[in-house]
Amino acid sequence: MNTVEEKKDIESTRGYTYAAPMTDIIENKDGFEIIFDLPGIEKNDIKINIEKDILTVTAESSFEQNPDFQCIHKETNFFGFRRSFNLNKIIDSNKVEAQFNNGTLTLKLPKKAEEQSKEISINID
Repeated sequence: MNTVEEKKDIESTRGYTYAAPMTDIIENKDGFEIIFDLPGIEKNDIKINIEKDILTVTAESSFEQNPDFQCIHKETNFFGFRRSFNLNKIIDSNKVEAQFNNGTLTLKLPKKAEEQSKEISINID
């Protein structure tokens, strides 16, 4: 098996073609927010996994053709989104929160306490 075929096997299962969803990343002093655009995806189709400081979001469409109708033209297909991020040991993975609303997934990733920025005041004598 050549390298191209191996990659295809790793990145595609059950006939799904994966695409990287459009994503925004916002940082503040307490952590990060990652906002994913997942059109056509339902809440139950999303899997969020953190393993060895790698965050992976996978979303696969569950669109199924109605068996009572015969498709005479088809431009849609099963599809999925997949995106991974290295958390670099600065995220408290036990406190990650997820919200999903109208095709938008928002993950809140708090920084570990020792990674949060601190403001230090200066005393003048």
